[in-house]
Amino acid sequence: MKNSLKHFKAFVFILFCLNILSSAFAVEYINFVGEVSSVNEKIKGQVVSDLGEPLIGATIVLKKTGKGTITDLEGNFFIDIPKGEIELEVSYIGYKTQIVKVKDRKNIVVRLQEDNASLDEVVVIGYGNIRREALTGSVSSISGKTISQVPVSSVAEAMVGKLAGVQITTADGSPDADIMIRVRGGGSITQDNSPLYIVDGFPVDNLKDIAPTDIESIDVLKDASSTAVYGARGANGVVNITTKRAKEGRTSISFNSYVTLRTLSKKLDVLDPYEFVLLQYEYARSRSSEPTSFIDRYGDPSEFYIYKNYSGDDWQDEVMGGTSLSQYYNVTISGASPKNQYNLSFTHQNSPGILAGNGLQKTFLNFKLKSQLFSFLSFEYNTRFVNTKTDGAGTDGVSVLSALEYAPTQGLTDFMQLPPASDDYTPEEEEYVTRYNPRENVYQNWKQKGGTLFNTTAALNLTILKGLTFRTEFGIDFNNSYQKRFYGSKNSNADRYSNGMPYVELTKVESPKYRLANILTYQFDLKKQHHFNLMLGQELNNSQSLTNFMSARYLPMSITPEKAFDNMTLGEAYQTNSSKSTPERLASFFGRLMYDFNRRFYATFTIRADGSTKFAPGNQWGYFPAASLAWRVSEERFLKNTFVSNLKVRLSSGISGNNRIANDLWKSTYKLSSSKGPGWNEAINSYYTYGSDYLPNPSLKWEKTITNNLGFDFGFFNEKLSGTLDLYVNNTKDLLVPSSIPQTTGFSQQQTNVGETQNKGIELTLNASLVRTRNFTLDANFNVGINKNKIVKLASGETLWKKSSGWASTDQTPYEDYLVEVGNSVGLMYGYTNDGFYQVDDFDYNEVTKEYVLKEGVVDGSSLVTPYPGAPKFKDVYEDGTIDEKDLSVIGKAMPKLSGGFGLNATCKGFDFSMFFNYTIGNDVYNGNKMHLVSWWRNSYNNLSTLVDSKHRFRYFDDEGNDLRTNPQLLKEFNKNATIWNPTKMGSAYMMSYNVEDGSFLRLNTLTLGYTLPVYFTKKIGISNLRFYFTGYNLWTLTSYSGYDPEVNMMNGLTLGIDSNKYPRSRTYTFGVNLTF
Repeated sequence: MKNSLKHFKAFVFILFCLNILSSAFAVEYINFVGEVSSVNEKIKGQVVSDLGEPLIGATIVLKKTGKGTITDLEGNFFIDIPKGEIELEVSYIGYKTQIVKVKDRKNIVVRLQEDNASLDEVVVIGYGNIRREALTGSVSSISGKTISQVPVSSVAEAMVGKLAGVQITTADGSPDADIMIRVRGGGSITQDNSPLYIVDGFPVDNLKDIAPTDIESIDVLKDASSTAVYGARGANGVVNITTKRAKEGRTSISFNSYVTLRTLSKKLDVLDPYEFVLLQYEYARSRSSEPTSFIDRYGDPSEFYIYKNYSGDDWQDEVMGGTSLSQYYNVTISGASPKNQYNLSFTHQNSPGILAGNGLQKTFLNFKLKSQLFSFLSFEYNTRFVNTKTDGAGTDGVSVLSALEYAPTQGLTDFMQLPPASDDYTPEEEEYVTRYNPRENVYQNWKQKGGTLFNTTAALNLTILKGLTFRTEFGIDFNNSYQKRFYGSKNSNADRYSNGMPYVELTKVESPKYRLANILTYQFDLKKQHHFNLMLGQELNNSQSLTNFMSARYLPMSITPEKAFDNMTLGEAYQTNSSKSTPERLASFFGRLMYDFNRRFYATFTIRADGSTKFAPGNQWGYFPAASLAWRVSEERFLKNTFVSNLKVRLSSGISGNNRIANDLWKSTYKLSSSKGPGWNEAINSYYTYGSDYLPNPSLKWEKTITNNLGFDFGFFNEKLSGTLDLYVNNTKDLLVPSSIPQTTGFSQQQTNVGETQNKGIELTLNASLVRTRNFTLDANFNVGINKNKIVKLASGETLWKKSSGWASTDQTPYEDYLVEVGNSVGLMYGYTNDGFYQVDDFDYNEVTKEYVLKEGVVDGSSLVTPYPGAPKFKDVYEDGTIDEKDLSVIGKAMPKLSGGFGLNATCKGFDFSMFFNYTIGNDVYNGNKMHLVSWWRNSYNNLSTLVDSKHRFRYFDDEGNDLRTNPQLLKEFNKNATIWNPTKMGSAYMMSYNVEDGSFLRLNTLTLGYTLPVYFTKKIGISNLRFYFTGYNLWTLTSYSGYDPEVNMMNGLTLGIDSNKYPRSRTYTFGVNLTF
């Protein structure tokens, strides 16, 4: 079976290659035949702007043959045309395309009118396209030209800050980090809030498998009138991506390549060797008056001076301070004739990470073909192939905290030198101490994952009658992934499963998907003023996954990860299991009616019915209607010939659904367990157990989001200033939420429909053309999104939930550190409020017992820390004199108040310049790394932050090692300038206000400077465009946040905004070239 599958895949790949070659040959053959079969004559022309300035690089295409050329530095062009009446199509970016009829003229001048909106003229919506002027919903767009000007490693990176109301963050700074996109906050509080991703009409799981250089446009649908046609999948918005296709004209070859230098953007300040040793001595002396083991290792206080001028080990530099070199290559070949268009793109990306042992390699192959088979029938074929390999376990392997906490010195051994060899001494006979290096975890906790994606779609477009068309689409998606884990002899998993010998795990997943859609569209007019567009459709989606897992133990101690997976039989087979998921099926019927009156009044009505196998019979079908209206006020007479070039008012309302839950939660299922059952020794005895941890709930039904939107599109002074303003209210009801149930049921939770959330906000986008002359242009853009999230209702009778983030495992206090409260937003941090630290005056000192006794009236925090001078102190919120759970309160809010971006774009002769800033205001971040670095939590000779160095912390011993604890006055005087507690007095991980910081930031996201060589020069060597550029990413950040980066994951379920052991964000410098033949 496996061999058959391999043969089938090979056969498909061969067909794919032959298809590409035959299509390219067909287009070139048609062009050749067209050229030799006619008698040509040469004409001369010039293309100028409405100001009379020559347009360099304008495109001129013969509509009949598809043959074309471009203008030179003076806007001139020459082209051979057949005799007779010929039409030329003349186009230039930023100007309206013009059709010119050529009769007997030998010399023509074409004057193009500026059209600032032309880049956004067509918007991709559900199952079709629409002119932006006819749009009745809320849609934000980014053009492929905007993306192409700034090199990015992912699609989401290109979108950051550029779309009002769309927040984009990464889980961390790793090359393959999960990307989280939220449109208007998202409605669900526990389920996936990601939007639906559509690439060339086919739903995909994420955007990481799309090469940025392949993108033609990105359209984000934000309100229900736009998303309802997608039904179940559109509740959280829709990101519609269209990849590049060939345009009419001659064959074009483009090459885009760049190299990127990647470095750590920021380092955290930790103690140097002297401060580290001083602090560790203080801890050792507090436990023993004669810390012999410490002195043997680090020396006596009188010897600490040797550490003052010693730099020690900088583990941040060792683990993640290197400079990595990334490479990106893209080659695109496109061509077209009147009946055939093709586009072939190959991309390779190699991106080593800044964290040791981490990196990403990707190869993309994208092919698009469109062929007019007959006058009434056309064929479309798209294929994408992606191969991915990701090295490294991220912070699971090489921990960022290890780089921060590992000791900067090993003590006196750092200064020891062996005497030279002699008759009485042989250095080789010494027993050397092997120093641990955090980088070793690269090989002790080794991970590699990857896979291949093959996606292909085909469509037939049949014109039945004038205005009546039928389209049928079929798509398949094969996603085969793998993950390899190697645990070396020093890893805890090797101890657990393999008696301290290397242990490996291999997981393979096959995930096929199928899609079939049929769409009937009828466009017609009545009396030239009433325009109708009626669409009816049906769609089927089917997906399933097959998982195979195997492991081996007792591998040779010296084996490398790569050799271990090449020779797993060197060990002993341990676990082998496989599972196949329940098929996930979705059947849909949908319809849409679009109407406009005289291009002034617009209306759109949509309905979709989805049937999902995730719900029990009787609840499987959900119905999602939407309606929207628009009025182009600028088409009214009273605004004609005024400075208002465009003004449209939009109003929409609709319902969309969500079924993003696990399969089979409505019925009982069973599976074979791979855990050890009753038996002897280490034998694994499989047995049947429940297929889910949830108690079945046959009453589950669709989660629904009701969206209401009021929008304004405007443009002034012939679109010199343009923009959009949207106001919205989204309510999500029947939330799909796991609810706790009595343990007597045999389960701990059950999926239920409870509660309601609300997101309301304002979005503003502005675009301005500030200067536009022949040699200089300057444009500006700005957007802001203000979203307010609120819990409207929880389960019946409940107003408050407490949730645990688990960031510190079971060590955190309190364990449930987040609140979900009716009337408030999600992301409420719940903990204790710091109140400085205990002072000497808070105690009475007993000269006999040498003890400090807390004075009456001073808050007793003994439930958290031992009250003592220099110990952390917490605020008595409940005002009962003691610190306990009643003093817990909201100490931070993770949801931002607003976010957005702004930028400038300029050109001057051949130079182009752009800079873009993104920002977020009003969110809090819990700095979990800081908790580690100012406390003695799990401390074993760990390094700490400079916040607790000898100049700032409360101390019990002076620099000479004298004990100050028995002299209260001397202790008080010595610590009069202390600003923070002694870290040795805090031994647990607390959710406390000291670590809650303002996460607001302003970031210079990208800065690009490019130069395009003059056309008259490049044309001589057969090049139509040659551009060199430099781009800096994450060059500067203005923030008060003290961690690596304030842009942490702020959109993950109910416990968001925690920064702990996250892969830090890098700073990059990119040098590249764009080349087109």
